[in-house]
Amino acid sequence: MSNPYHALLAKVTDGWTGAVSVIVGSVFATVSPRPRTSALRVMERLVYEARRVHGAAFVAYVNDSGKFRATMSPSFQLAATGTSQARLGLTGSLTGTSITFPDVIPSAILPAYGAFLKSAVLKIDRGKPLLGGGGLGFTKGQGSVRGRLTLYDTLVNTSTFADTLADGGTFDVGIMRTDNATNVMTVERVRIRTSRVQRWGRLGSSGRVRCAVESVSA
Repeated sequence: MSNPYHALLAKVTDGWTGAVSVIVGSVFATVSPRPRTSALRVMERLVYEARRVHGAAFVAYVNDSGKFRATMSPSFQLAATGTSQARLGLTGSLTGTSITFPDVIPSAILPAYGAFLKSAVLKIDRGKPLLGGGGLGFTKGQGSVRGRLTLYDTLVNTSTFADTLADGGTFDVGIMRTDNATNVMTVERVRIRTSRVQRWGRLGSSGRVRCAVESVSA
């Protein structure tokens, strides 16, 4: 049975400029990325804006080749400007009812066998008790939220992933369908702290990258 879902990691980078638009006739649905963001987050915003303007028929997802694909009826035009164009895998304006972006998503990781992300929803650090008996104390505020991210693929590919993640960095982790049944869904933004490769499965040809991560908002 095939897995209809892809787990995608898109690196959060600085220097995003321009805008990306879904155009039907003379009606534009446009989003302008924040200066620091990821391709996954930009496409998520584009889906919501296109659906708001053009209706719920607009869908975007990632295919097996690591390229974004967008579909909608009637025919639409997809265009981007600034650094947003290349960072989304576009090379120019495209028109149709089903559009596959020409280039692979840069700075992204697409594990063939999926990914597993586990992190706490919220962690509160508490200070020392105000009374000797304990029980009452002040709250320092939200603490560092740590978790674990595991990527599953061939042993060769996981070694490559580990090299990419060795320098750390911030990634948006999302689950995207490979058909048009749903839209892009961002799961969480995390900062990679450590990563290591392990063999996985009975045959020894599969691997996994286990990462210690920290949930972040920017």
